[in-house]
Amino acid sequence: MATHTIRQLLAKLDKLLDRYVDSGSDGPQLAEYQAFLWDGTRKTLKPVKRPVQIDQDELIGIESIKKDVLGNTKNFIEGRRANNVLLWGERGTGKSSLMKTLLTVFEGMSLRMIQVYKHDILTIQEMYELIAQHKAYRFILFIDDLSFEEGQSDYKEMKTIMDGGLEEIPGNLLFYATSNRKHLLPTKFSDNDSDDIRPSDTVEEKVSLVDRFGLRFGFYHFSQDTYLEIVASYAARYGVRMDKDALDQRALQWALAAGGRNGRIAEQFVRTLQGGSQ
Repeated sequence: MATHTIRQLLAKLDKLLDRYVDSGSDGPQLAEYQAFLWDGTRKTLKPVKRPVQIDQDELIGIESIKKDVLGNTKNFIEGRRANNVLLWGERGTGKSSLMKTLLTVFEGMSLRMIQVYKHDILTIQEMYELIAQHKAYRFILFIDDLSFEEGQSDYKEMKTIMDGGLEEIPGNLLFYATSNRKHLLPTKFSDNDSDDIRPSDTVEEKVSLVDRFGLRFGFYHFSQDTYLEIVASYAARYGVRMDKDALDQRALQWALAAGGRNGRIAEQFVRTLQGGSQ
């Protein structure tokens, strides 16, 4: 046998062994783990051995959105019609936390979440065959902080990825994403005053990706009462004991200095109290 043929066989064997080590006998250890990270370079799934645990009751001020997202996910898991989900809006308001809550709410069920980082989104289709082969599981591809910059054309390919193109998207797959931008791309007033014969087409092209998400929810700065309720919740959770009026006053001062009222700012404030820095 020619030397180059032996080398080719050995190379194929190495690839098979790598796939077995990465994936195991039941795909990427789907029976053992609930959350995974997608490596678009190696085309493999890495199990998350210590997934985040967030109780849904910890998320305050977004009750209506929480109900709809959990209901959509429940429908999906139970084999009913469900939509892709986009959570957009102000930072620190619970978008990512709500997504992570799914791991707790639906623990022990067929849900499997795969986090895809932005630099790997154009390799998502590489997962379709694997997902289609494991119909006993329901997969959510989670993309955190999804957005595209001016002049970046990846969003056009993302539309094809979510629509499937000529390749059918597995029926046991949904896309859940968060973003600080409502339309995922920057839009300007000048888009309506371009040299195009039909300038509206430019705008439509920019916002068309978001149409692939059937459920879209906006997150905004919390009211003062909601912010203080969140502060009280974190104080109880972290064992911070303080007179309510004093706690509220200092929490409002902290928010003023931080430039906003949201869940992240509330937690940072209480952590500072817990650490004795205030």
